[in-house]
Amino acid sequence: MIAQAFKLLRERPTQFGATLRQYWLFRTRRLFYGIALTPRHGVHLGPNVRVQRLRCILAERPSAQVQIGEDSVIYENARIEAYGSGVIRIGESAVVGDARICARREIRIGARLVTSWNVFIQDFDPHPIQPEQRAVQIEGITRGFRPRVGPPRVARPLVGWEFPSDPIVIGDDVWLGANVTVLKGARIGSGCVVATGSVVTAGDYPARSILAGVPAKVVKSL
Repeated sequence: MIAQAFKLLRERPTQFGATLRQYWLFRTRRLFYGIALTPRHGVHLGPNVRVQRLRCILAERPSAQVQIGEDSVIYENARIEAYGSGVIRIGESAVVGDARICARREIRIGARLVTSWNVFIQDFDPHPIQPEQRAVQIEGITRGFRPRVGPPRVARPLVGWEFPSDPIVIGDDVWLGANVTVLKGARIGSGCVVATGSVVTAGDYPARSILAGVPAKVVKSL
């Protein structure tokens, strides 16, 4: 390890500081997780999981859960967030880079996931499609927002709407390219590659396929 560090310093000195910072974040955040988090918080890290930032993982109290398998690596720009009674399960040896994974129901990902930049996975719709319902929801958000700098205003209750959701399942050995979006109800088979910029909508996608397009379709079998 020391020899590799000196080699990097000699050959690529501008990268040495960034690499040292990455290593330090992994070391210290694992220690903090061991001290700060317990199972009641809903976050369960397997052995040898490396996380760069405490804010990378969130499980909303009291019911949401996030489970990450052993040997996985979660970089600092990742956001893995479970809300309500949502559950996120990520298998062993995953590499999650600049990705946002949000669940209100269930997102289940197999082993050895690898994500590129700006990947988005979400199993629910955050806002109503009907503009009248959306107006009530946004009014509630803005009028209840803190800090407040004026007199309070009463927000109308949003009646008859819940976050529409459908589980997402991603198999083992899946590679999600840059700017990929995976939406509710998508079921991606093991060994798939999802091409840059694709939007994977609800449906079944067979194992060992290359998916591309908006919406994504199978363009090649491996």
